[in-house]
Amino acid sequence: MWKILKGACLTALGCIFSLGYSPQGIRTVEFTRREMTRVAALLLAGMLVSCGGGGGDGSSSSGNNSNSNSNSSTPASAPGRFEETNVAVSFGPGWTQSPPDWFAWSGGTAVQSTVPEAQVTFTFTGTSVAWIGYRSVSGGIARVSVDGVFVSEVDLFAQPEEIHTPAFTVNGLSPGSHTLTIEVANHKNPDALSNLVLVDAFDVPAPVVSHLQETDPDVSFTGVWAQADSNIAWSGGGVFTAPDPPVGGARVSETNGAKATLTFRGTAISWSGARRPNTGIARVYLDGVVANTTEVDTYSPTHRIQDIVFTATGLADASHTLTIEATGRKNDLSTGAQIVVDAFDVTTPGRRFQEEDVAVAYTGAWVYGNRNRTWSEGTISESHTPGASVTFTFTGTSVSWIGCRKLSTGTARVILDDRPPVEIDTYLAPAPPGTLAVGTEAYQTTIFRADGLAANRTHTLKIVNTGSGSYTVIDAFDVRP
Repeated sequence: MWKILKGACLTALGCIFSLGYSPQGIRTVEFTRREMTRVAALLLAGMLVSCGGGGGDGSSSSGNNSNSNSNSSTPASAPGRFEETNVAVSFGPGWTQSPPDWFAWSGGTAVQSTVPEAQVTFTFTGTSVAWIGYRSVSGGIARVSVDGVFVSEVDLFAQPEEIHTPAFTVNGLSPGSHTLTIEVANHKNPDALSNLVLVDAFDVPAPVVSHLQETDPDVSFTGVWAQADSNIAWSGGGVFTAPDPPVGGARVSETNGAKATLTFRGTAISWSGARRPNTGIARVYLDGVVANTTEVDTYSPTHRIQDIVFTATGLADASHTLTIEATGRKNDLSTGAQIVVDAFDVTTPGRRFQEEDVAVAYTGAWVYGNRNRTWSEGTISESHTPGASVTFTFTGTSVSWIGCRKLSTGTARVILDDRPPVEIDTYLAPAPPGTLAVGTEAYQTTIFRADGLAANRTHTLKIVNTGSGSYTVIDAFDVRP
């Protein structure tokens, strides 16, 4: 059975090419047995629905949610997160429960479909909304509409497997009630193993969140830490592009006193780790003080990968530190005391504009739609041509360029309005071979930020590639009113 499964997955995968950082543009992909099994489980769930299996009469007890009366939804009026089980969410036929025994879905559950034209609707009150979904090599294409008007196709194909991720965000709606519709398309990315579309939750209003990896230079480790098992679908793990080193995944420690500290600016912070049969107890410090509860028990009898282990909200919009400390202790039921540091989500005020927004204009040679890392909403634009530029036009008192720092990125000139240009070097040296030094790769990271801008006037931020063959990455722009 394993040989059949492996052969089928590899045949479907074929030769995957992408817009990577190497001169050849070839992305290196490694599928482990566990990853293939997980993809197969997701595909099987979709196949059962497509073929009429896997459920009796379509009731929730059979694993399907077939409430086709979208008019029966109760609008979500208060701000916050709304799970797919909320009364404001309605499903047509063709949806099934996602496998519950691996990923830590928001609220514990999610639904998925591979059936073309299968629809889900979310009725809400607000001016923006974010659909929380799932990106992977099995990700399909969804058609998104608002109030019955088609908005965009969303390609969920990506190399890293990412949950709790904003699949698509809608901003600038008029105040009042709206309906967001997600429909499975009848086509997919040619590199995708399936046309899987997953709905996990919705956020109203859409928050500005940067998903930072444990390799970010703002994360420091002290004590004994090791690279986590590469066969597990950690955030950002499992992919690399030559000549970049095969880094990413997660760090793990069960040594008392070992610490991981993130320095960040934001109003909320979440630590993404794991709850497993062999994970232990951690202390969490926010700005040097033990946060919320003194200790966090990460034990779970089942595997909960990419789990949001700890969250702090209501912070001042200022610089903070989050420290995670292994205690070497565990729940009596756990077989180990491991603490996993996988990623962090930092929330900031304002609005995020993706790199393909109409307010972003490109000049010169750019490559669009790179999907090989944990980019904001799945894609970036990139250029290694000196003189290639991008101009972002906005209104607000603060602006941030969200980009990438790594071995293959280089220098850029930043010009804000009529201010003097600023030269920024985004190059980040890799860790020495055989070490776990920090500062290897940074994604969704703030490259440049300017505050104190005049309100109620139009500003322009221009970024020019000045490197000799090095890349400039445009992931998004954050603006505060």
